[in-house]
Amino acid sequence: MDHLTSRFRRNKRESPTTPTTQDPWPASPTTADTKPALPSLSITTTPLTTPPGSSNGSHSLLPRSPLRSFNQFRAAHKRARSPAPAHINISGIMSSLSPVETPTEELMTPTERAKKPQIPPFLKLSEAKSLHPDFRFARVLSPETKVLDRYANIQPWANNRVRLPVPEGKLDYINASPIASPSPLRPDTLPCLNYIAMQGPKGNTVEHTWRMVSQLKSPAVIVMLTDICENYMEKCYPYFPGIQAQEIEIGQTDEFGDGFHARVECVSQEEKQDGAIQMRKLNLHVDGRGDITVWHLLYRRWPDFGVPRVEDYSSFFELMKLSRDLNSSTDNPRIIHCSAGVGRTGTFIALETLLREIDEGAMDDVDAELSDDDDDLVFRTVNLLREQRRTMVQADSQYNFIYTVLRRRWLERHGLLDDATEHERAPKRLEVYHDPFIEHND
Repeated sequence: MDHLTSRFRRNKRESPTTPTTQDPWPASPTTADTKPALPSLSITTTPLTTPPGSSNGSHSLLPRSPLRSFNQFRAAHKRARSPAPAHINISGIMSSLSPVETPTEELMTPTERAKKPQIPPFLKLSEAKSLHPDFRFARVLSPETKVLDRYANIQPWANNRVRLPVPEGKLDYINASPIASPSPLRPDTLPCLNYIAMQGPKGNTVEHTWRMVSQLKSPAVIVMLTDICENYMEKCYPYFPGIQAQEIEIGQTDEFGDGFHARVECVSQEEKQDGAIQMRKLNLHVDGRGDITVWHLLYRRWPDFGVPRVEDYSSFFELMKLSRDLNSSTDNPRIIHCSAGVGRTGTFIALETLLREIDEGAMDDVDAELSDDDDDLVFRTVNLLREQRRTMVQADSQYNFIYTVLRRRWLERHGLLDDATEHERAPKRLEVYHDPFIEHND
């Protein structure tokens, strides 16, 4: 048997030795920025600050532009799809590679030296110098503000956010951004449209919302573009009273220690446009300051991640007209919100801005010989909104909806709307898979 078993006996092999190398992927450093918050409500662009109470710095520095390609809109989730890429230590990687023999500068002829490619000057800058000097696109991220955000990936830009009027040293954060949308064609003759784009309030931010509203002129307007619940998920907490509901008391816990106390009651409620618009007249009474009339317009025909149907266009236009007519003045910003305050909210603001250009005749003089890429007013307008709040106009169906509505309005104005256009259908809404463990925003 020995001669049989020896045929199947394997010789032991020596395991090869593996040389150790230094890890070329070191942990990336972090950058922080702190500055005391202002004690009063601000609805204009302000310098970058850190919310009070955060000693570690609360801003995420974004080295890339937030203005992503509009051809690649994606549905946002409760959590970001992937973490930001770590900064790579190029010198560490290059040192582990075999050097390539190249002639030194001294040995080169003038002709060879002239042909040698030169690195662009801006690529020689360090990371700190290449970032925007005022951290323009830094988001407000801190443990204190995290519980106040409805979605983990939607925060206002740190230097363009509304600040609550609270005592110094108290957290003045609310997930809301001041938005200025000027006329792209007639900025000298048409007034700038002013808004506050905010997330749908949560249960723990209801009092913050009304504290912000108390700083507006009377009458004020709130446009709500989402239902309370959609697809079995809460999209917005019911922060307003109904006609038969009890008034809402604000400031009972004295969260900020300043004695602010107010009451919100519903004076009247009516349905418009066959139930598409639910219009409430609210009265906000602030102790020691008096009453503020607040018109609350709830639009109920705009599906999440989608657009209104063609047959609902008239009610959508009526919503815009009501919000303008009921507001005290163009200087008084109207509050627009959906769930995250970026998708439907951004679409509403962009459309209202550009529809005014058509109605005022500003687009009648646009040179029809220009190519599509020469001066796209839709792109310019949405681009400007995204510089003031991230991810405004979130889905590609919403972006296409802006073109569809503007084209129809322009054809109607000039009597060119034919039967085929009259019966066109709005783009199909994006079909979003609703994982029960993932909450989607706009």
